[in-house]
Amino acid sequence: MAARRNRRAGVEDLWTKDERQPDGTVRRVPSKLDGTGKRWRARYVDDDGQEHTRRFTRKADAQAWLDAQVSTLVQGSHVAPSSGRELIGEVGKRWLEVQAHLKETTSSTRDYTWQTHVLPYWNGKSLKEIRKSHIQAWIAEMVAAGAGVPTIENAVGMLRMILESAVDDRQLSANPCAGVKLPRRRHRPHGYLTHDQVEQLAREVTEQGTVIRFLAYTGLRWGEMAALRVSDFDMLRRRVNILEAVAEVRGKLVWSTSKNHERRAVPFPQFLAADLAALMVGKSRDSLVFRSPKGQTLRVSTYRPRVFNKAVERLQAAALAARAEELKTGKGLRTPEFPRVTPHDLRHTAASLAISAGGNVKAVQTMLGHKSAALTLDTYADLFPDDLEAVAEALNVAALAARKRTAY
Repeated sequence: MAARRNRRAGVEDLWTKDERQPDGTVRRVPSKLDGTGKRWRARYVDDDGQEHTRRFTRKADAQAWLDAQVSTLVQGSHVAPSSGRELIGEVGKRWLEVQAHLKETTSSTRDYTWQTHVLPYWNGKSLKEIRKSHIQAWIAEMVAAGAGVPTIENAVGMLRMILESAVDDRQLSANPCAGVKLPRRRHRPHGYLTHDQVEQLAREVTEQGTVIRFLAYTGLRWGEMAALRVSDFDMLRRRVNILEAVAEVRGKLVWSTSKNHERRAVPFPQFLAADLAALMVGKSRDSLVFRSPKGQTLRVSTYRPRVFNKAVERLQAAALAARAEELKTGKGLRTPEFPRVTPHDLRHTAASLAISAGGNVKAVQTMLGHKSAALTLDTYADLFPDDLEAVAEALNVAALAARKRTAY
């Protein structure tokens, strides 16, 4: 195969040509192109029978280019020099059309990211035009426009996958997104509630107080909680099996498997058993446990502004009033401020309460359904005790003991 390719490739001198002499010999003489343009032309034919050529001023450069192209043919990584002319907008549209395996929620997010951030910038540019420096400039523009780090990560991640598909199709030899630097995430302070504040909030909401307690002591996502059915609960072992989730996409409810497609069993405290059992009375095994007053799926988009936020605002106002009165007495503040929290912050609260109760990283990871313990640590590093003083003291004791044993 290599020999056949070599016979179909070579470097040609365009300024001279072979001319047969009267005595039958062949001699190189000036051609019609003598002194015109670049002198050396490298040519080869690829596996599809397509001929590719390029002209060079120096023969050594022509040979080096040809050797590199023939090498990619042998290795099976050849990308035709003429490739990469297709516009990124066209490649991206085709890539999106074949993402049928994605959840509807993920597909919706990608479609939004494509239409809002990727397509407007890259639509008119061809694959072969894109450079790593161009991508860094695009990232800088998004930062300057105030886009959040997760938004930028999604946009660059989508472009990376689109360009990777172009590499797979041999339209590009390498992905320009490789090695691009993204802005660092700035972790916003999480809203953590204490045990007392969880109970205050559960009593303050005008409906579904059990939802507050359940989320704060299990760490489930809202969509996981709203999708729970009676059959998902093991009341004897006090476990709930997370099998699916529900989300809103453009106002429509979309049901799917739980995040990361992983099933998990999460324990719940015994004090919740009676409240949960009360919600299941008279329901079939397939019935939703947590429902709106009208018996419909519980939506965070309506529960949060209508019930949750108003309850938080009342508790914040009450805490401020209590602290103001305590300041007047001169005996110091006893009432903590009530933090501004969202329903998702109840998940963070669950992590905080579990860690304060002695839960280790692996236990908290399993409860929250994180992909790895590293993610749990990155998210809640401020909550886990570092135990550095204990480590130093243990090393000190061991070292002193070693000194005594080896003393003469």
